[in-house]
Amino acid sequence: MSDAANTKQGEYSARLTQAVDQLRGNVKWTLAAFGAIGTTLLAGSQLSSIGKFQLSDWRLWVALGCAVVALGAASYAVRSALKVAFAGYTELNDLSEADRKYAEGNTAMLDGFKDIEEIKQAYYDCIQTRHAHLTKGTKATTVQGDNANFRYLDGLVDDILSFIRYRRISEQAHESAKELGAASIVAAVGLVGFAWAANPPSDKPIVVLQSLPSPARLTLTDAGRKALSPVLGQNCASAEKIDVIVLSATTAGSEVLSNRNKDCAMVRFTVTDAVGTLAPP
Repeated sequence: MSDAANTKQGEYSARLTQAVDQLRGNVKWTLAAFGAIGTTLLAGSQLSSIGKFQLSDWRLWVALGCAVVALGAASYAVRSALKVAFAGYTELNDLSEADRKYAEGNTAMLDGFKDIEEIKQAYYDCIQTRHAHLTKGTKATTVQGDNANFRYLDGLVDDILSFIRYRRISEQAHESAKELGAASIVAAVGLVGFAWAANPPSDKPIVVLQSLPSPARLTLTDAGRKALSPVLGQNCASAEKIDVIVLSATTAGSEVLSNRNKDCAMVRFTVTDAVGTLAPP
């Protein structure tokens, strides 16, 4: 086999190796991206209110369902990506009909041979002849010719198998790309649904009426009337609304001061949801 042919085969091998590495490199990034879905769900569960839900709360089951959907989509995507990573391996004795048609449809790949079977037979004959000459002590020039013929056929078989491997990986990559696209959409929907269900809105929004201190009107609950009657006065606690000054407001409640009048005493107390509700004057 000539040096030019050797160089050509080396270029083919380098190009195919680079192409396969690029395809499988994309798979590695895909695996990392979908592996991050599990990390996102784990981190999201720590930042959410999911631990505060009761078993009867529908949001808990929606969140768990969305998490299962997202993880299922991620698992499906990883399995699809792994098909690309493991696709392509083949041997000369293990070619499918599609592999043969692909190789025999590219006449340049056969390098003058009629089909794969002819290359396969020539390759095996060369191995047997070379072995027979080596064991019988044939002269060196004949053995050198056998070695040259073997290197040529071995390189040709390697090139053909390399193209077939690339075709297999490329086809699997295109097929997996569609599956990964669908899995990405499903995983995104699952993550959004999990985030929505695991983080319910506050029971009551905080409304700022005015800059503190500010006037307001207080409507007492039955429990508030009962608790404040001794300090505000019976008539004051029974009124529909009580004029107060809001001194401060926190998540625990609002600190107020009742206005003194003929029915109400001036008292400072904390208004919570159990005591009553505040509204602008």
